Amino acid sequence: MIKRIGFVARNPSLSVEEFHTHWRGHHADVVAASPAAAAHLIRYEQHRRTDRDYERTECPYDGVAVQWYDSWDAFWAMRADPRHAAVRADSADLFGDVLEIFTGPEMEVIAGPRDRGEPITKLICGVRHKPGMDLDAFHKYWWDVHGPLNRDTPAVRKYFIRYEQNHRLPEDYDRADCELDGVTIEWFRNARDFFGMAVDPDSRDVIRADEQNFLDTDRLVWLLTGPEHVVLDRF
Repeated sequence: MIKRIGFVARNPSLSVEEFHTHWRGHHADVVAASPAAAAHLIRYEQHRRTDRDYERTECPYDGVAVQWYDSWDAFWAMRADPRHAAVRADSADLFGDVLEIFTGPEMEVIAGPRDRGEPITKLICGVRHKPGMDLDAFHKYWWDVHGPLNRDTPAVRKYFIRYEQNHRLPEDYDRADCELDGVTIEWFRNARDFFGMAVDPDSRDVIRADEQNFLDTDRLVWLLTGPEHVVLDRF
């Protein structure tokens, strides 16, 4: 199982609302109706950036698309399938820049309850390793040290519903057009809990100090979203 996680920016010709209306409406319908998607795509989620998060002008992205496939071969087969032409054409009209990364299945640090309820706020963050750090050492530290620190520190853990890590596949490093090493997805009951964790010194100082050990903190790519919109699910 592999995942394609794409940070998506709208076509510059579209307003924010035009983009989101088209993405969740017409584009989702085109994907759901695609015979190629039915043959190769296991699950497809859309994550819309929150209105409040648009107040941050340094983030160029409007949302995150997450897709699951059985294998690399399944992904490339869908890309090459002529029956997917309508999706490709609509994507060209809808999207501007897309920053995509391919990962293995999510690795659960805090699994959280099966029924997480709504409303919900997600932090979706693309991470890069600290300059000069060995990649294997980065991935090991992220999972073995930083993940447990979030889970086992009460002042941090109390804010989370769920916390997962998505580590970039070794074979995806052959692509030169992506410098991300992974994506973390964190669930909160609301945006207040996220910002509470960010300003609470008992949680903030612990996490920020540890981030300096393995992350390029100046080059994080993150946005806040609401709950996922499921376009297709064949699990």
